[in-house]
Amino acid sequence: MIRRPPRSTQSRSSAASDVYKRQVSTQSTWGKRFQQKIGLQMAAFSLNNIPAIEAHLANHQFLSGGAFPNATDVSIFFELKQAPEKSSSPNFHFWYLFLSQFTPPVIKSWSGAAQQQAQPAQAQAAPAPAAAKKDDVDDLFGDDDDEAAAEAAKALAEKKKKEAEAKKKEKVVIAKSVIIFDVKVYEEDQDLDALAAKILALEIDGLLWKTEYKKIPVAYNIKKLQIGCTIEDDKVSTDDLFEKITAWEDEVQSVDIVTFQKV
Repeated sequence: MIRRPPRSTQSRSSAASDVYKRQVSTQSTWGKRFQQKIGLQMAAFSLNNIPAIEAHLANHQFLSGGAFPNATDVSIFFELKQAPEKSSSPNFHFWYLFLSQFTPPVIKSWSGAAQQQAQPAQAQAAPAPAAAKKDDVDDLFGDDDDEAAAEAAKALAEKKKKEAEAKKKEKVVIAKSVIIFDVKVYEEDQDLDALAAKILALEIDGLLWKTEYKKIPVAYNIKKLQIGCTIEDDKVSTDDLFEKITAWEDEVQSVDIVTFQKV
């Protein structure tokens, strides 16, 4: 029996290094191809290529591809002058109606515009303490320091009082939330249109239903309902709303939140 001499440590180290380099090269190439693919998909989202938008929204809530909209959604939304045609682009139409519930400042904030607009307002309040420092410099003898400090404190107290009174007079803002949720059923032959009609017929003070809804395939020819609504946070609880829907035990299997946005 002939024994083969053991491979040197240096040879084994070199072979392991080569394997590692090939793995890193493969991962890097895959990552670049993935980024290029995503970049091409995002570039295709324009009003000149509405079929690409419709196809994407058939499987995604937003053009961003995630749970929340981004700059791509903002850009396409403001380019539109009206809602897309429902008959030819139902998913695009539903996407537009959902985003149109938000105010323009909220929509712009998804692309970072609101943060840029908020910076100048913060910078305007800074020069106020300079007046007190100027008074200190003009007081060459220092005899009136206590009196000036007392006057400054009194003026500051009066200013805070006026600001507090002004806030009380401001109009109360009603906090609202926009919710989209899925309603899952048991059988493939269940009448989802009839179930949607029952859900939309629910009346609660502070609840506003979206009249549009989707029927989305799940598995084995079973579909689920996707419905949206706007609620006043102080009047309506999602738990109370969902309890009313799941009370139909023979028709409803479960209710799951898809998106929850504060307005």
